[in-house]
This record gives sequence, structure tokens and C-alpha cells, in this order.
Amino acid sequence: MIITVASGKGGVGKSSFVANLGLCLSDFGVDTLIVDGNLSNGDLSCILGPPFPERAIQDIFSDGVTFDDLVFTHPAGVKMIASSLSADDIEAITPQNLWGVRTQLSKAADIVLVDAPGTLGANTLETLKIADRVILVTTPEVTSFSNTLKTKMIADKNGVEIFGTVLNKVRKNEKRVRRIAKEWLGTPLLCSLPYDNNVIKSSEYGRAVLRHKPRSAYSIGIRKFGAKLANVTYKVGKRRSKRK
Repeated sequence: MIITVASGKGGVGKSSFVANLGLCLSDFGVDTLIVDGNLSNGDLSCILGPPFPERAIQDIFSDGVTFDDLVFTHPAGVKMIASSLSADDIEAITPQNLWGVRTQLSKAADIVLVDAPGTLGANTLETLKIADRVILVTTPEVTSFSNTLKTKMIADKNGVEIFGTVLNKVRKNEKRVRRIAKEWLGTPLLCSLPYDNNVIKSSEYGRAVLRHKPRSAYSIGIRKFGAKLANVTYKVGKRRSKRK
């Protein structure tokens, strides 16, 4: 199943969510692949930290490069397909080229998480089109709700199923902001994740927070949601759990 994670607005923590959820699902024994769908400004590699993959999704049309060559098993514990960090590769492929690898993506793992660009445009549209389901990520701000709603409308227009919404960076009044999010977006609320300085601190060390601070509030929130997605029982303090 291909799940595109989208927002319509930068700065909501979407890429961190994809990276850490991918690690979490892998920990729970789910064959998982995370894909950087941002063809011009991807940063999944930076969130997971070194070592960086030798190949990126932009290399798919290079001579002698196969789809399998793009898949990199990161030492942090998840398979990934990166987007190039080089400015020279910004126009290496067009967003429409993503459809050409959809079948291969769907066969590459049981769950494929595609990190969509943070803004609306052709690249985001194509990442939505290749998805079986879409997870929307928003923060408790009117501007974020508004842009996420636009993304939802684009997904609806293209017949892509909305799995639900993740409310990120919640500081206080969780019940109130959950209610407002549901009023704005009209989607199931999958989970709410707290604002956690450990996410920023972990990035300073070039590591995903799930690995750098596994007992942080954010990491626990990710594991609780990941356990539901993986259909496993999770107890706080245990990384691996048995499937139901």
C-alpha cells in the first residue's frame, strides 16, 4: 500500500513524521519503504542522517540504474529512496515521471510512505496521484488548516482516499484543537503529536528523534500510532511488540 503524507504547507513536521513512522513500522516488523517525493528540495536523508545513499530517485533514468539500485537500507533501520541533495538534479526528472515507478513502488514493500512536498504544485499533485491513501499532516494554526484543506480537496478531486489527519506540534488545549481540526478538515483524526524540542535537538545531531530520544513524548506518540497501523500491541518502554 502506498501512503502519501501531505500537508500543503511547509514547517508542519511532515518529513520528520514520515522518517520516524517508517522507522517505527520497521521496528514492529512491517516491511516498510520511505520515499522522498520532493524532487527539488527533499530532506528525508538529512533527517535520518549519514550515511547518505549513493543513488537518488532522480537517477532512475540514468544508464544502467535499476529501481532496486535506488533502494537504500539505512543503518537507522528502514529502507528508503532518497531525493538528490544536489541543485544540479532539480530538473533531472519531472513530477509526472513518478507515475512511471508507481508499480515498482507498490511491490517494493508492504507499506510505502511517500513524503510529498510542503507546498501545492505539480510535484505534490503527482505524489497524491500515485497514492492508495493519503495522510494529512497539519499543525494547530488557521493557516495550516487552510492549506491542508486545499490539499484534501485536490486529493478528493483526483479520487484518492483520505486515510485521516495527524495533528502535529500540539502545545496545549489538545481537545479544543482536535475539535477545530475535525471541523476544518472533516476527516478522521488519526493521532495528535506534542510539540517536542527533542525533534529539533535530534536533527542537530543528524539523527531521527525515534533513535536519538526514543523515550521522548514525540517518539512515544509516533509508536502509539505506528502500533495501530501495524496492528501490534505496544507498551511504552518496549520498542518491539507482537502482532495481534
